[in-house]
Amino acid sequence: MIIEIIISEVDFYIIRNIREKRILAGMTQEELSIAVGASESYIGNVENPKEPQKTNHRMLAKIARILNLKLYHEIYPEKVPNNDLVKIKLKLLKKRNHQDEINENGCVISNIEILGIKVLTEKEIFKFERETGRYKFRKIIKT
Repeated sequence: MIIEIIISEVDFYIIRNIREKRILAGMTQEELSIAVGASESYIGNVENPKEPQKTNHRMLAKIARILNLKLYHEIYPEKVPNNDLVKIKLKLLKKRNHQDEINENGCVISNIEILGIKVLTEKEIFKFERETGRYKFRKIIKT
């Protein structure tokens, strides 16, 4: 399935890193969700580009502690992203079971293929915020 989403560049980076760190820690989405005190589907919704669920700083701190991360930059980007909102065209890849999420080199296998990224202009951001509400930062626009 191919979708397009509008998301903040920093949120997209964080979402990808949460998934990678969770898998490398040997945890399922459900296990991490329960460990942070959220519903069983919470992390699955955060990691799923089709879901509008996003996390907050408190939950990121809980996730970092549970995954035994020592520095926030293990989740956050090292540098401030250059862009605010971006439109990303993604190909959703076949869902793997937990045991098949790491390749023979110990690297996490991606669940998406990025087909394109377009930086939104200030005019497009204004229109997006007006249509969706100022604090919604992820939206599926095409499937």
